[in-house]
Amino acid sequence: MSTIAADTALAPAAARPAERMRRAARRWRYLTNVGAAVLSAVLLVWTLTPIYNIIMVSFEAEGDVFSDHLWPPNASANSFWIVLSQGYWYLEYFWHQFGNSVYIASMVTLLVLTIGSLTSFSVMRMRIRNGW
Repeated sequence: MSTIAADTALAPAAARPAERMRRAARRWRYLTNVGAAVLSAVLLVWTLTPIYNIIMVSFEAEGDVFSDHLWPPNASANSFWIVLSQGYWYLEYFWHQFGNSVYIASMVTLLVLTIGSLTSFSVMRMRIRNGW
């Protein structure tokens, strides 16, 4: 009977450090999740701010790039029409230059894929000591 009483008296004392460790792990996990959420929010704002700025400037009237409004008061899609119709002298060869850029990008992508595929096939077939 005395061993049973001693076992029950030791059980809560032994459970306390384990419970304390579980609480500490739970608290650490919570703080890690909160930190990840804050970092994600900061990175999201950091990423979306330039995109918002580009959109805001594209809808501004001509010459109103620097303003203190969150959205342009007289929003106009005229800037898009000017680009599409090549309305200014510096847009005269826009689509030709855009096509050149697409061509160069696709050729570089094809070249990198070719070299990378050949390299990966040759590395895969190499015999390495103590295994493949």
